[in-house]
Amino acid sequence: MIRSLTGLSLLFLIALPGRAQDPAPTDQRQYKDSINGCAPASVLNLLKFSDPDSGYGAVYSSLLGSDEGVKMRYLVDRYFKGRASETYPGQKRWGLHGVDCRDLVLGLNGLLDESDLAPLTGTYLDRLEGESGAAHLVRCRDLIRRSIEGGVLPLLSLRSFIVKRREKNNGEPAWESAVHHYVLVTGLHETGSPFGLDLEIIDPWQGRRTRLHLHREANGQPFRALRGVEGPGVWLDGTPFLQILAPEVESLRPKDLEWSERFIVVANFLVFAP
Repeated sequence: MIRSLTGLSLLFLIALPGRAQDPAPTDQRQYKDSINGCAPASVLNLLKFSDPDSGYGAVYSSLLGSDEGVKMRYLVDRYFKGRASETYPGQKRWGLHGVDCRDLVLGLNGLLDESDLAPLTGTYLDRLEGESGAAHLVRCRDLIRRSIEGGVLPLLSLRSFIVKRREKNNGEPAWESAVHHYVLVTGLHETGSPFGLDLEIIDPWQGRRTRLHLHREANGQPFRALRGVEGPGVWLDGTPFLQILAPEVESLRPKDLEWSERFIVVANFLVFAP
């Protein structure tokens, strides 16, 4: 659904039509087995808030459990804890820090396949070789937009990185991974800006609706970000990912952040309907 809004500039909100009575968003804190419940909570939100005609609502209803916490436990136990990881050979999909993006896609598609629904696609959102910053923004925007217009609300992986001085680096500043968090994108605001756009989301921490700003690096200042996981992943230089302004998503901020340490959040990975 596209609605035009009035203001200082023309703005379009791309979102699914509202319902007479929307269910409450899932709060990851209801999953008592782990503090890293953002993935199963966001999957439940995807199933509940995508187009009712998509069949996802029936999939949600098929999950065993009398409440959201039990449904998340069923989801994790059946599709992640007992299944082989694609990211970590010889291990299971669910670990101490939750589930990796590629393993999340596998588990979610396993769930959808049992209801004869088409699989979703997952991709890292790093910039392609030779791609301009403006083209990078447009490509990522279009992936999100097409999925929403197709009735499937996309899952967005957010990842933060920080510059720290560690003894192992002889006290020299170096980039390192900080926090990873999943959210559900429920709407997209477009102004035609070549620099950024706003995303309506459900943050599974507290099950809150809020907004993010997805944008190109503001001042051309290079940074480093990891594509993948430590070990087999690759650290990319320059401005490899679009950045996120997310002041209301408290989960992304390291607790020990010093004023002098550079800290960024990137749009890392997207799970969407192709």
